[in-house]
Amino acid sequence: MSTSLLAVLKSIVLPPGGLVTALLFAALLWRWWPRTAIALAIAVSLAFIALCTPRVSLWLSAPIERIAPAPASDWRGAQAIVVLGGGRASALPGRSRERVNLDTFARVAEAARISRHTRLPILVTGGRPGGERRSEAQLMNDALIETFGMPSRWLENHSHNTRENALYSALILREHKVRKVILVTSAFHMARAERNFERLGFEVVPAPVSFSSAPPGLRGWLPSSLGLAQSQRALHEYLGWIAGR
Repeated sequence: MSTSLLAVLKSIVLPPGGLVTALLFAALLWRWWPRTAIALAIAVSLAFIALCTPRVSLWLSAPIERIAPAPASDWRGAQAIVVLGGGRASALPGRSRERVNLDTFARVAEAARISRHTRLPILVTGGRPGGERRSEAQLMNDALIETFGMPSRWLENHSHNTRENALYSALILREHKVRKVILVTSAFHMARAERNFERLGFEVVPAPVSFSSAPPGLRGWLPSSLGLAQSQRALHEYLGWIAGR
């Protein structure tokens, strides 16, 4: 399946697009089965409210955010830091270049922090899944240089998904006799990323970032954009597990 078609399907299935699709379906049902249409519309509305609730998003995220950061003592013997791309953002006003999004920047920042402590080289991995001019790996390398003053040692520019992140990174790492890596990605993505690298024979030290959170007290039960964003990325990750990507 092409990357563009996959992106369209995700927008139709995942919230909020999936909920809009369900409401449109309810509208089509109204003429013949009005009670069913009303029930579906109510169910979709309640589902949307629930997905916007930070506490519900934490519940959705818990099974996939089960891997904690390894202690620094586990870094011993590692030979490289591998950072997986997590998306891009539009250029800032007055600038022509795209940049990494906040999720990816958090990964880059953690890789830079670990590299300062360990002096290990960094591999950034991420291609052009939407046919963009520059790869996510290039954007991450820009962030490493401009913000932290440390370029990556290797850029993997061709991968479109997590499985390819591991596969194409392995080609580079094996060429340099690297067997143990510190793997940096978001907490919701770590379990799947770790599995893909371990399947290729690498010893992985996990360094997850950006764990899901919820405000304390009543605010954790109030719908918010934070809750919806966390629910959306959790559901996206479940789809990734199902698709094996």
